[in-house]
Amino acid sequence: MQSFIDFLFGRQPQPDAGPRIVAITGIRFPADGSKPHLITLATTTKGVKDGPDSPWGHIPDFRGFCRTQRAWLWRDNDTFRLENQPNSKCNGLYVTFYSFDLESLPENTNFPIQLYGRERSFAGDAFVFKLKGNEIGFDLGEDGWAAWDNVHPEILSLPIMKI
Repeated sequence: MQSFIDFLFGRQPQPDAGPRIVAITGIRFPADGSKPHLITLATTTKGVKDGPDSPWGHIPDFRGFCRTQRAWLWRDNDTFRLENQPNSKCNGLYVTFYSFDLESLPENTNFPIQLYGRERSFAGDAFVFKLKGNEIGFDLGEDGWAAWDNVHPEILSLPIMKI
């Protein structure tokens, strides 16, 4: 209705501002087998609209860990939910971001088996970030884009995170 009224009065539609870039804390699982650790990254919109993560509009910017443009383009994600954890602040909906470009990046099996119930391997480092909301569809903010949340610092000490 608003667009019709704008048309009648000759108003130009406002361009979509897109998602607001934010800094979020997640977990980095290094491919070199070193200890997983918390990392804070800004989100990015670059290359997201054409990627598997396009519904979120902006994702953690882990391009600096990809080494090549192809490794960034050959990224994917999976979600998992933590429930009934010893620290309830660790419960919630999480996204694992990774590349599958094994031609450019080393194989990474440095990831907790219990999160997906099986061994996972990725190309290069894998990253886990938390979404607000507990279900896909409830993970978007009022602006219609992903609402990211910082992972709780105690998450790496949970039994389910054992590698």
